[in-house]
Amino acid sequence: MVRKSSDSIRTVLAENVKNFRREKEVSQEELAELCGLHRTYIGSVERHERNVTLSTLEVLASTFGVTIPELLTEHKNPSNHDQTGEISASISENEIGALIESLRRLTSAQQQWVKSAIHAFGSACQFNRAPNSDVVTQAVLSSFGDRLLSHHAGSRQALSKDRFEFSFEAALNASNIPAQLVSSRTNRGHDMTIRGIPVSLKTEAAASIKDESIHISKWMELGRGEWQLPLLRDLFLEHMQSYDRIFTLRRLKNAGANIRYELVEIPKALLLEAGNCTLEICTNSRQNPQPGYGHVRNAEGQLKYSLYFDGGTERKLQIKHLRKDLCKVHATWTFGSAPA
Repeated sequence: MVRKSSDSIRTVLAENVKNFRREKEVSQEELAELCGLHRTYIGSVERHERNVTLSTLEVLASTFGVTIPELLTEHKNPSNHDQTGEISASISENEIGALIESLRRLTSAQQQWVKSAIHAFGSACQFNRAPNSDVVTQAVLSSFGDRLLSHHAGSRQALSKDRFEFSFEAALNASNIPAQLVSSRTNRGHDMTIRGIPVSLKTEAAASIKDESIHISKWMELGRGEWQLPLLRDLFLEHMQSYDRIFTLRRLKNAGANIRYELVEIPKALLLEAGNCTLEICTNSRQNPQPGYGHVRNAEGQLKYSLYFDGGTERKLQIKHLRKDLCKVHATWTFGSAPA
C-alpha cells in the first residue's frame, strides 16, 4: 500500500509540474536552469521516474509561485491552456460521440489514416527551444511540433518548403504572434512577415546533410544577365535588402528511429560579410558559364562559408559550408518515425 501511495503522489507531481511549466511557457531544460537543477532532472520528474526531495519541492513551488500542497494535490482542471499554450475548450461528450459516428462512416483506409494521426500525437517526442528565442515561444514550439507530427503520420518525406511556410505561419498566428506569408509565391524578396518584419525562409533536407554545417542549395536565381562574379555577388547583396531575418528548417539525419528537425537563424550580418569575399572562378569546369566561389573567412583564415555561383541550367546561388556555430538554433524537434 505504501508503494502504491508513493506512485500516486509521483504521478500527481509529474502532471502538476508539467502543467505549471506549460503555463510558465518554459521548456524542461529552462525550468531546470531556473531551479538550479541538472538539465535532465525535470524530464525525469515528468516521466514519473524520480522521487523528489523536500528541498527540491520547495524550489519548484517557489519557482511556480505555488505552495507545496498545491504541487502534490490532484487538480481536475489545472489549466485552461492546452499544450500549445492556447486557450482551449474541452471537447464535449456530444462532440466526441459525433466524432466516433463520423469515424464509423469513413472508409477503412481513411480510418487507418486517422489511427496513424492519433498514434503520432501519442508518440514519444522531445521539443526544445532556446530560452532567449524571440520567435519560438513555448506555444510556437508545441504548435509547430504538432504539425510536424501530423505530417509524418502519413509521410517519411521531409516537410517541403511550401508546407513549412504554411505550418510556420499557422503556428505563429495560433500563438498570438502576427505572421503573414507574401501573396506571391514567386516573390524574389522575403517570404513572410513576423510582427511586421520581413523574413526569408529556407529548408534543408538532403541525404548528405551535416549537423555542424548548413547548405542552402538554392538561395536565389541569378538570371540570364552578364556572368561576372563581382556583379553576381552584388546581386546577392541587393537581394538581402528585401528581408531582415533568415530562418532555415533543417531535417537532420534520423537518430535511430527518431526524426529530427531544427530551426536555425542565419544572421544577416554574417551574410553581408560577403561584400568582402574572395572570388574564385572554377576555370577547370566544363559548365558554360563557368561557376565560381566567393569565400568568406575570419581573421585567422578559417572558412565561415562560401557563396557558390552555379552556372548550370538553373543559374542559381548556393550557400555552402556555413558553420552552424555562427548561427542561432531557435528550436529542435525529435520524435518517433511513421510506422512502415
